[in-house]
Amino acid sequence: MLRRKISTTYTVTKQTRRGTLSMANGMILPPNKWELHDPFLMCAEDWFRHPGGFDLHPHRGFETVTIVFDGLLRHQDSKGNSSIIGPMQWTTTGRGLLHKEVPADKETNVHLMQLWLNLPREQKLIEASYQDLTKDIIPTREIKSSNKAESSKVQQTGEEEELAAKIRVISGTSGNIKGPAKNIVPVKALDISILEPNFTLEEPIPANYNMFIYILEGNGSFGDDNTKLQSGNVLISSPLRNDDCNEESVLKITNEGVNVLRVILFAGKPIREPVVQHGPFVGNEWDDIIRAQKDFYLGKFAEL
Repeated sequence: MLRRKISTTYTVTKQTRRGTLSMANGMILPPNKWELHDPFLMCAEDWFRHPGGFDLHPHRGFETVTIVFDGLLRHQDSKGNSSIIGPMQWTTTGRGLLHKEVPADKETNVHLMQLWLNLPREQKLIEASYQDLTKDIIPTREIKSSNKAESSKVQQTGEEEELAAKIRVISGTSGNIKGPAKNIVPVKALDISILEPNFTLEEPIPANYNMFIYILEGNGSFGDDNTKLQSGNVLISSPLRNDDCNEESVLKITNEGVNVLRVILFAGKPIREPVVQHGPFVGNEWDDIIRAQKDFYLGKFAEL
């Protein structure tokens, strides 16, 4: 089986936005580097409290994936969806959507990451839709330190096995557990916590997928070259195959610290199409952006 190596690493820098202390962000995946992490367009980490947040704004041509780490975030959109995001939402903006994401109250501090996921040309203008991925529908895979057993059964000695790692499976599969997110572009999305110091997790990743990891807390070594990274670092691993093969590769992650190593992993099949992005609109050519702007100003994205 092919072994994953790390092709690019960098550090997220937190910056204050809008000239106010109520909102700050850091770019996990900077925009305008589509070919480096296709099908992922952009990913940001945000911290804010009232009056910060993202008030009413349009989108077209891609999907947004939001993971809330702390706080309560209220979502509303022009398709009639309204919810408190916890811990995730997956929105297909398709042909056009208006939405807003703001703190649920004036006291809560919100910490989240939002990913923009591209759509292929033939599906950029599909009907918009919304998936509210609540805690009770995201399954968790538990990995025990005794022979990496994946059950809560006690050992023959009668002693309970130690929990070495747990993986929230958001999209795709890990082990025999499948995530609830419905995808247009094939994506594997995992929230991984390695609890045991020096424990090594080996996670299969399709060999023709692009992959990135954001280290949320702790420090560890990654890939077959044991690249050492810590909280706030990002790594990218390029596809090992460029065809439609079903071959798997293996990513190795080791917790190098005494505390928990928590990482967010996204891997997706590259679309390999031209990308034009202007503000909240994504297309394959500039004519797509012009049409999006015209439709927005004509009120075709509906209203809240």
